[in-house]
Amino acid sequence: MDGPWNHMDILLTGFNDVNFHALYTPTWQLSALLLVIGVLFYNFQGRRLHAYSVFLDLNEWLLWTTMGVFLLTLMYCLFGFDFIFVLPTMVGGAALFIWIRFIHFPPLIQAYEERLARQRYFQRSRVSHPEATIRAKASSKPKRRRR
Repeated sequence: MDGPWNHMDILLTGFNDVNFHALYTPTWQLSALLLVIGVLFYNFQGRRLHAYSVFLDLNEWLLWTTMGVFLLTLMYCLFGFDFIFVLPTMVGGAALFIWIRFIHFPPLIQAYEERLARQRYFQRSRVSHPEATIRAKASSKPKRRRR
């Protein structure tokens, strides 16, 4: 009877080049690359989207998730942690990225876009009246008479 329960010892094996030859090198290289790309993306998008608060929040969530997941993965590779730590970090990180991008932020982005659309509509409707473009004369105070 050779089942998955007989292979649980692989989870308690150190994550290094000897034990996980096919997985180790691509893991640390991809982690380092995605970490650098995440930081560059954050800086580029932060300048580009400085006026859109919801997109800045999304960008910041993605940055901190990127830093947490990929720095942990690099640390696990560097120090040879057991695979029982590496696997949940990879799976949990992927699930967190998916949750942030496709579940948590779409309703917030939709509400933000609706609010912007309402603001644009009211700005257009205000300018469409001729009286809205004419400044009212400042009411001057009646001058006091000297006695």
